[in-house]
Amino acid sequence: MWKDLLKQAVKTKLTCRVLAGFNANVDVVIKLNAEMIENIITENSQILDDAPAQPTKVWPIKTNVEFLALLQECIKVGKSYYGVMDSRLGDWFNQAFTGREEAMGGQAGIIANQMAALGATSCVYCPVLSPKQAAMFDERVLYPKVNGKVSWIPIRTAVNDQWTKLNYIFEYAKGIRFKFGNQEIVSPRANRVILGTRNPKAAMGFDPAIQPVLAEVGQSVDLAFMAGYHHGRIEGRAETLAEYIELSVNDLKRLKSGNPDLKLHLEYVPMPNAADEVVLLREITPLFTSFGINENEIRRLLDELGYPDLVAEIVKKERAFSLYQGVLQIARELKVSRIQLHNLGYYVVVLMKPYAVDPAVVRQACLFASAVNGVKALQGGAVPLEDVTRIADYPLSEIGLGQLRAFVSEAKSLGLPAADEMIDTGIMEMDDHWVLIVPAHVIPNPVSTVGMGDTVSSSAYAAEVSLAAVKSCNC
Repeated sequence: MWKDLLKQAVKTKLTCRVLAGFNANVDVVIKLNAEMIENIITENSQILDDAPAQPTKVWPIKTNVEFLALLQECIKVGKSYYGVMDSRLGDWFNQAFTGREEAMGGQAGIIANQMAALGATSCVYCPVLSPKQAAMFDERVLYPKVNGKVSWIPIRTAVNDQWTKLNYIFEYAKGIRFKFGNQEIVSPRANRVILGTRNPKAAMGFDPAIQPVLAEVGQSVDLAFMAGYHHGRIEGRAETLAEYIELSVNDLKRLKSGNPDLKLHLEYVPMPNAADEVVLLREITPLFTSFGINENEIRRLLDELGYPDLVAEIVKKERAFSLYQGVLQIARELKVSRIQLHNLGYYVVVLMKPYAVDPAVVRQACLFASAVNGVKALQGGAVPLEDVTRIADYPLSEIGLGQLRAFVSEAKSLGLPAADEMIDTGIMEMDDHWVLIVPAHVIPNPVSTVGMGDTVSSSAYAAEVSLAAVKSCNC
């Protein structure tokens, strides 16, 4: 059953017009191994001294001591991390890590390139666009030019600044035995630590010059993936959280004003201040039609929203059912009609009723996204549409299939309407929502882990919007 569903899903074509904003940068990718860390510590014998007690709480990271402590903690617990760094630390990175690759980074940049590669009409908006950054975009990506009205021009002709935002990405594979002084740590899973530079020019919002024509921008697209709100302010224009929320809400309303059917997706990225994050999300998320999050992030968000029991259950036994309970609560709290949680080997999707798209279409879109992400894991970079069929005969993970079977068993034991046929469909209908448990691919030793969550979320929602439009036309 699932093999047949996958074979159908990989035939999906993206026909929608997509906008991605705001964060695009250059990723400096450094693949860590045990020898690198050992050499650094040998050459800097005091580097592990005076390490902060809670390295993940340090913001921004300013010294190599703080960096090593952060890296050690993240590898030990098997968690990804994104934070801000002092740009001067980049000089030390350049000396200590000579092997590196540069690639497109940032949610907007990754999504714009992936949408173009999959055949969608791909547009991007980032306030600062340097020659270095522009060259990393797919040449088919379009950028808005404002001259009384909006025209869309090729991204490589849209350069407006010389400054480039850099993200240093430290990736490591599963099973590497790292030595931090006397402490030996074996990485429990493939993951990464990301540290990014900042500049007031790289605002996470629309420039005042484009604000008057946002309605026209919204009319130009069917779907927008917006990211960067976790920065929480724009220097010089929205210094306080309240000012930033007001600015963001007004811009989102302008964007939708000319196109009430515009779909908007927000991919969760943690803010440094948890209290601010709750205030921000409660205000902006109801303007979005879709929300993306992963299995680690949901614990933090549920805790912030005041659901320690749901967090405790996920910590006690992370599984599809406990994650479903958390996703459903977030959907209700944040008043968003679609949430997709991506986890290793499966996705949990909650659709609040009334939902305009058939859950079977949503399932097909999720399987398409799994295929795209599987190819990305195998070969890296933005996945061309013609490569997606490569994964048609690659089996969905036993992790996901096992989680689906376990979900059905637990749901039935609690009296929920999970018939045995859910093992074949992945879909359960409740009074006010649908839940989908969709098995996904797991690729051992992926070429890259950067941007996988963004790839899953964007490919799934763009496929859903495209498939729904085709079905509507056929009707």
